[in-house]
Amino acid sequence: MTTNNTRMSPITALFLGLFAVGAVGIAAGTSVILYSLRILDHKASTILSFAEQTVDSLPELVAALPPALDALSGQRAPDYAGKVDVTVRFAPNDRGDGLRPVLTILNKGDEVVSMLAVRVVALDSKNVPVREWTEVVATPLAIDDDWRGILMPGAPRYVVLPASRSLSPSEAESLTGVVEISELRVWRPADSLPGPDQGV
Repeated sequence: MTTNNTRMSPITALFLGLFAVGAVGIAAGTSVILYSLRILDHKASTILSFAEQTVDSLPELVAALPPALDALSGQRAPDYAGKVDVTVRFAPNDRGDGLRPVLTILNKGDEVVSMLAVRVVALDSKNVPVREWTEVVATPLAIDDDWRGILMPGAPRYVVLPASRSLSPSEAESLTGVVEISELRVWRPADSLPGPDQGV
């Protein structure tokens, strides 16, 4: 009696091995994904709970801010624009390669301006806009050249626009500068700001 011993070909063995490895990999990957989703669900619940608690305690957090940050308290005051003079002229660059706008701001009122943004427009002889820029000339805090700080009552301020906004001398001679106040806020003590139902 003879037995027929057939040997598995190397290619078949290779495919079976790859299949086994792939099956194990898929099972392991599925387990990792399910475990990760479970962790994410738990973390998301924790984050949402923390966010809700933070929102609920926001008034207390604002009240507990250091006095130095009280300057951030401000209220939009478009009616105060009549007490702020802003003019523009063109002055030579330090390097002498053209002219750039220089703003002069004067706070004629008795309030502290905590935020002031202006739009500067250059008009040609026919009052057609040629160039325009936006510049923030007063900010709640003084940090660097872009954050210039509050504007005190009666105080003048001079702002030279960056050299990137330069004009050639021939352009400036035929242009007229016009300034528009686009954002104005005045400082208010934190305890005098209107409540949530009163608006800002």
